[in-house]
Amino acid sequence: MTTVVLVLLWTVAVWRAPSAVRSSKQRTLWVAFAALTLAMTLRTPAVMHAIDGGTGINNLSTLFKQYLGITAAGAVLEFVYVISRPYSRTGVRRRMAAAGATMAVLTILFALVPRRTEAEDFFDRAAGSVPATAYLLVWFAYLGTAMAMATWLFWGSSRHAGAGWLRTGLRLLGAGTAAGVAYALARAVYLVLRLTEVTGPGSDADASAVTDAMKQAAIGLILVGSSVPAVGVAWRAARHWRYLRALRPLWQDLTEAVPEVVLGEELRRRELRMRLHRQVVEIRDAILALQPYVSAAQRDAADDAVPAARRDLAEACWIETARHAKLADRAPDDAVQRRAFGSAGDDANLDLEAEAQWLERIEVARAGDTVRDFVRAHSASGHSASDSDLASQQKAPQ
Repeated sequence: MTTVVLVLLWTVAVWRAPSAVRSSKQRTLWVAFAALTLAMTLRTPAVMHAIDGGTGINNLSTLFKQYLGITAAGAVLEFVYVISRPYSRTGVRRRMAAAGATMAVLTILFALVPRRTEAEDFFDRAAGSVPATAYLLVWFAYLGTAMAMATWLFWGSSRHAGAGWLRTGLRLLGAGTAAGVAYALARAVYLVLRLTEVTGPGSDADASAVTDAMKQAAIGLILVGSSVPAVGVAWRAARHWRYLRALRPLWQDLTEAVPEVVLGEELRRRELRMRLHRQVVEIRDAILALQPYVSAAQRDAADDAVPAARRDLAEACWIETARHAKLADRAPDDAVQRRAFGSAGDDANLDLEAEAQWLERIEVARAGDTVRDFVRAHSASGHSASDSDLASQQKAPQ
């Protein structure tokens, strides 16, 4: 299980490295994962022996591991402060000073711990030893306090998070840091029980196994929680890309008839939301520009020609009729009355997802026989036909 967690940590650390360059907030989270990854790597026997044997100082790798653990816990705490209180930097120096002081105290206590031989599991070796217990209690006190503060902030932020993906991610992060508190508390309590001889060395292996499982659960929850919002972003990007492809034919046909609605500024390919927003706006602007090329009677005829529940089909009918009239160079009707269209009307605030879905329905409807037959019937007499002529055409067999 330790190997699986270590592989996941390295994967996430490498995956998040590019975002750390672009965003200071993501950089803080990356520092947490990078430090945690290195700390877990120092637990592997090969790395541990290389450091201890290379320096001649038994369990120096353990001290380095605690340094990295403090760095990781502090970075997680700073990350949650940034996302929960983005406009406040109060307490940063105090938190950094606390981390530095903890490292200094650990260094002093480490020098006082007898280490005649290297211990692969420092926790087991420390049980029952006063200097080693003091050393580990300082470490667990810092870890437990930092994780408790992070838990409170993560869960508090989750109540105000708008997007479901973000809310779920924050709750999982809070669960992970809460598991970290439980891990630190369990190990600290066991060390005290061993020091006071309430329990004996026969329980060391079981205590180590149980608390290791708690630690791995905490790391796993934090890994998943930090990745969930990124999955949500990727999911939205995939949806935006799909809408861009689905609406491309509609956009091409409408902007061919009304090219002046196309904006000149180029957008980068990665800006999927902005590209979709522009595409939707240009489609809506083109539809507005085409309204004078269809009469009120033709729009009424479109409404009457389809079931009431198929408003998308009715709009596709008159939009295609107007587009054909514009391409045929027919004169617009200055007296035409504009009507609302789209998912929420043309004067409503644009809901990008809802509008893209609505326009996709119109694009699908355009390909059907109903729209083709309607356009054929209502374009034959020309845009200048009177309302009564168009009404009589609607009653004729199609």
